[in-house]
Amino acid sequence: MGISAKSKGRTNLHLLYYLVKVIKSRCRFCNFSHATRFLFSLSLPSMKHSDETIKELLDKNFPMLDEPVKEIISEEASLQTVSKGKLMTRTGNNLRNIVLIADGHMKVYREGEDGDIFLYYLQGGSACAMSLICASKQETSEVMITALENSKVILLPLSAMEKLMKTHKNWYQFVIETYRSRFEELLSAFDSVVFKKLDERVLEYLNSHADRSGTRVLNITHQQIADDLHSTREVISRLLKTMEQKNMLSISRNTITLKSGAAIV
Repeated sequence: MGISAKSKGRTNLHLLYYLVKVIKSRCRFCNFSHATRFLFSLSLPSMKHSDETIKELLDKNFPMLDEPVKEIISEEASLQTVSKGKLMTRTGNNLRNIVLIADGHMKVYREGEDGDIFLYYLQGGSACAMSLICASKQETSEVMITALENSKVILLPLSAMEKLMKTHKNWYQFVIETYRSRFEELLSAFDSVVFKKLDERVLEYLNSHADRSGTRVLNITHQQIADDLHSTREVISRLLKTMEQKNMLSISRNTITLKSGAAIV
């Protein structure tokens, strides 16, 4: 009868501990910590270093970056998980890292006297422009970043970014494109507020969420829509009810289902 993989694993660990014990007893003047790490690296090949995880996420969501750039980020950066609903950073925090969204969905906004001011969303494959600015100028954060779902972020130290800016044109182009896309989003939001009616803005907002999430069933509250569009919950609720009566969408508790072909007439 063959030996199971589980039994082999226990046998390998017992052998490992025995070897470590022998090294410790017989090599009084050798670098024991180095030897131990070496033995563990040989015995546990299935345990991946976090750098490998970062590289996998970069390959998956940042195809625009060259391999040398991704290698440097993998070596220098750290990976952080942010649970849904948690604040990643708040106004006044020191920002010493550039924030790359490896996976998930996050919201960037500012605190105002009359409530939060929505700026833009971040999803896998994007970078936070405000973190690029604040970290490079060593300033405190002027924005709040909240995870809308369980997310993974890559935190790149300023020193690594400065090295990349000097030596890799590909990274420089990525930073410029990040600034451009965020600026266009802010212009679009401004145009929407100034030139479009609220019902058009709501429908555009819902369609944008549907495109990002890949589903027309949206887990979103009336209050969240109101906050993002700088309106009130009562106004948004009345407007959504009117849109439901026109068969543009259907409403249930904390869920809005957007109908195909919905349009403002």
